[in-house]
Amino acid sequence: MKKEDLTVPAIFAEAIGMILGIVYIGLQIYYGIVYKVAPYKFICNIAGVVLIYVGLSLVSCQPEKINRLPKEVCVGKVRKYSVRMIRLVKLVFIIGLMVPCVGDVIGIELKDAYSLLVIAAILVITVFYEYRIIQLLRNDHHDQGQP
Repeated sequence: MKKEDLTVPAIFAEAIGMILGIVYIGLQIYYGIVYKVAPYKFICNIAGVVLIYVGLSLVSCQPEKINRLPKEVCVGKVRKYSVRMIRLVKLVFIIGLMVPCVGDVIGIELKDAYSLLVIAAILVITVFYEYRIIQLLRNDHHDQGQP
């Protein structure tokens, strides 16, 4: 990750995401042991979360890969919005997993609509930032005198 991408709020968001990820893993193991869940089930849950989290972290190091932009174009606000979008999606993803996991551990079952709310939040974040990026690219395109 580039130095300019690491602002204080960004560092806090990354730290919170990592801490929640570790807590999620601990809760999955606890839930698996206490409720005698087959080990492969909670290991698959943990592996899936780790793979997605690591994948999003790797993409945040090269945000130009998101929109298949040349590195020269993915600078300034375009880069800032791309990195911020990935960071927020990662945070919503891990928080979205934590809530039902905590509910499972304390014995509360969440409604199926909860998953749809998490997916909707991720979609809203993605659409918002992609719209901002497209606007910036269009404005840059018009400012260069191209039709």
